[in-house]
Amino acid sequence: MMFAALGSKNACAFEGGISPYPAGAVGTNIAEMPPIPGLFALEQFNYSFANGLYGNNGEKLPIPFHMSAFSATTRLLASYPFTVLGARVYSQLVLPVVSLHTNVAGQQGTQNGLSNITLSPVILSWNLARHLTFTSGFDIAFETGSYSPSKPSVAVGYTSLQPVVSLRYNDPNGIDVGVANRLMINRENGTTGYKSGTAYVSEFEAGWNIGKWKLGLVGAYLNQFTDDRQNGSVIGGNRAKTLGIGPSIVYDAGKFNINLNYQQGIYAANTSKSNAIWLNVAIPLWAKPPGPVTGY
Repeated sequence: MMFAALGSKNACAFEGGISPYPAGAVGTNIAEMPPIPGLFALEQFNYSFANGLYGNNGEKLPIPFHMSAFSATTRLLASYPFTVLGARVYSQLVLPVVSLHTNVAGQQGTQNGLSNITLSPVILSWNLARHLTFTSGFDIAFETGSYSPSKPSVAVGYTSLQPVVSLRYNDPNGIDVGVANRLMINRENGTTGYKSGTAYVSEFEAGWNIGKWKLGLVGAYLNQFTDDRQNGSVIGGNRAKTLGIGPSIVYDAGKFNINLNYQQGIYAANTSKSNAIWLNVAIPLWAKPPGPVTGY
């Protein structure tokens, strides 16, 4: 579900139909951290589209609906020259800009602007074994961006707290599998009194390394497991679920990494069934040559 402002509060979960995190955004970058100190950038370009709304049991609703969105996101990752508890330490800043177009029952709308800025103050990454990496972090999606309580928006009007843990096994001459687990603990919107429910997001990838190339699959599953609330009152039967999966190809040139993937919407409940194309380009902005890493 990628910035799916649905325009009908009765047809979607999450306030305005917008998830504070676009499930599937991690792509093939699960638990993938640079092993040297420096500043790194991941440029993400996304086009997503949907042509229907789906009810509580996954049935398509008789509401004329079309949504398309283009986003350009810059993820800045700082890698520090020390370890904590045996883990390498990182911080991340996420800056998404979105152009959203909706058509709900003939009512068209367009909004362009900054979506919610996300900060990961501390990310810890452990090498548990050869080719096996475990990471743990905490994302804060701030109440920022182009938000309106009265029309489809590219941002949400509340803060979302998101603990994340990821595990990945990546043999450069063979199999690559990974999974990232995220909770979205959403705060109440102070303007509208609406509190979007808590949700779990699982993002996964599997592939096979062939020299500099990798072929495989990526996908994401979202399950909202608490109800939305309006001014303290429960909105029952309105929890979002989505599942998307599709092919992925990666080219690793050493100094930069390119991933192209397509995620087809397979299932949706209380939201839209979105399809998304992602182009991800990872580049170093500054990197210190490999050397000893100090620890605490």
